[in-house]
Amino acid sequence: MNRGFTLIETIIYIALLGLIMGGVLMATYSLLEGAGRVGGGTIVQEEGNFVLRKISWAFSNIQGINSPPSGYSGLLSVNKVSFSNNPVEIQLNTTTHTIEIREGVASPFIPLTSENVEVTTLQFHYLPASGSGPAGIEASTTINGSVFYIKKYLRI
Repeated sequence: MNRGFTLIETIIYIALLGLIMGGVLMATYSLLEGAGRVGGGTIVQEEGNFVLRKISWAFSNIQGINSPPSGYSGLLSVNKVSFSNNPVEIQLNTTTHTIEIREGVASPFIPLTSENVEVTTLQFHYLPASGSGPAGIEASTTINGSVFYIKKYLRI
């Protein structure tokens, strides 16, 4: 009596093993791809929140606004009360697609965002005082397609 496998049985077992392995590989690839997308979204969210916190810091304790004096601008330049490194300036570097900050005109611009993200827009809008309401500034930026926005009213 033969105790081995026939050729047809061997082919069927190999085909079943191939289907199972293919399913496992496809599921693994889907999980890794999803984790990569979530990780990329987290990086964008962290970079955007960091930029908004720096802009909020620049908006606090303002003594005067240099730019934008009215309307829209890609550069924010403010003087802060009791701050030795005036003006504080935030701008978009269109060559490196990063947001940069500097404190004082003699200082170089330092990137706020990393090379892991691409900043396509940075816009500041001066909101003049109306009636008894204070003036304000809106800032918006687009990082990897996600829009981040902040509005602050000023007490100058």
